[in-house]
Amino acid sequence: MKSLKSLWQRADRRLWVLSILIGFVVTWLVNIVPFINKVERFAVFYLLLYGAFAIWTGFPLQNRRRCWQAFVFPVSFLLAAHLFGPKYSLYFAPAYLAVAYLAWSMVRANRNK
Repeated sequence: MKSLKSLWQRADRRLWVLSILIGFVVTWLVNIVPFINKVERFAVFYLLLYGAFAIWTGFPLQNRRRCWQAFVFPVSFLLAAHLFGPKYSLYFAPAYLAVAYLAWSMVRANRNK
């Protein structure tokens, strides 16, 4: 129990809250709101908004040795996409994880120069 408590103290709470809000709540809203069509959902939300957020998640983790917190957004998105979204949206979760990891590693590489 002590290790779980220390893990939570080291976690970036802002990143967790935003990742869950955008990953689960926004995905749920986008998929149930009737006036957002499939093209807008794909282009605006899945590519632009979530892609930019996946890039942003790598930046707060630049001072961390391990980027396990980058999993929070893709996992919450995957859960919401599985419950509410179309089948093709499940393939975006690994892509968001890859983009977040790439942003994290690029920021760390630039910082170590």
